[in-house]
Amino acid sequence: MSNPLRHALRLIRRHRTEFIVVNAAFFGLFAMTMTVTLLNPEIQPAVLDAISGIVRTDLAAQVYLSGNVLYAASATLAVNLGIAVLLITIPSFVVPFFGTVFAMVFAAAYGVTLAPIGPYAAAMIPHSITALIEFQAYIVAAFGAYLTGRITFLPLAGEKRPVGRRYKTAAAHVLSLYALVVPLLLLGAVYEAFEIIYLVRYFI
Repeated sequence: MSNPLRHALRLIRRHRTEFIVVNAAFFGLFAMTMTVTLLNPEIQPAVLDAISGIVRTDLAAQVYLSGNVLYAASATLAVNLGIAVLLITIPSFVVPFFGTVFAMVFAAAYGVTLAPIGPYAAAMIPHSITALIEFQAYIVAAFGAYLTGRITFLPLAGEKRPVGRRYKTAAAHVLSLYALVVPLLLLGAVYEAFEIIYLVRYFI
């Protein structure tokens, strides 16, 4: 086992309670908004329409319609890694706990968009594996954002290290956690590409 991976697992063990709380909050919000959406199905198309106005969902569809698993997996990995790095990790070095909060908003949005409603509801059977893998990657990144905020902006009483040293420590922790984030996102991207290209057709 590589040193970054060992370091990441040690961090999770050392901060087990906080890691469990981040997991519980993420999946709790996901389950809550999915339940609300199942009870009020009209929410889903409204949110999907809003998302399509911001994100080029037609381009995403073309990636999968290509039928090329490697191409689709690469594009998916690039997007998901970009979300983890640019929207969860990096902002958290400027705004305390931003990434952790963003991940929770992300979880709530996914609860709405992935609610099994309509003619394609059964597609969530194979896609649920994709969601679980990618969610865990986002949770690890959100946990890193929490550690960044705690170490950098909320030092323990008696902490004498200068801010620069605290930033350095936080960055080292986050980099080691990416030894978990990247493999999870890679696994999720490969499975998602295979699932959408080859499996989903049997569930719709």
